[in-house]
Amino acid sequence: MNINRFVGAVVGVWIVRVALNWTFYAKIVGRQYANISSAHPGMFRTVIPAYIVTDLIFALAFAFLFVKAGAALGGGVKAGVILGLIVAVLSPIIGGLYQYYGVTYLPASLELAGAIFQLIAHAVEGAVAGLIYKSGPSLSAASPA
Repeated sequence: MNINRFVGAVVGVWIVRVALNWTFYAKIVGRQYANISSAHPGMFRTVIPAYIVTDLIFALAFAFLFVKAGAALGGGVKAGVILGLIVAVLSPIIGGLYQYYGVTYLPASLELAGAIFQLIAHAVEGAVAGLIYKSGPSLSAASPA
């Protein structure tokens, strides 16, 4: 593993993830969540620093998975997109379905919008990881890839 490209991929995925999450959850569906929160006080917490740290943890794990599995998926941006789609289905989309079936205050349209967003966001995050990790100069003679 080339540590410089790995760190670059982590930072790239982290920045893109924070920006995408803010855009979707604050600007696109934020009003819907505010309405639900008004109808069900105390149901939601908004802890922005914790969200950003959680996005960093995701970026570290995702970049590590990309480094380890990217070549098997074809390498580069294509591998990042494929890995992103797999991760999106296995984590937030399945989790969202459990959440939808487990609570009564989330409308199906909000869960569907979230699932579509997760597919798009994870594919973009994967593309960023693939672009940065693949295209970065190899600075380690022991790790040319």
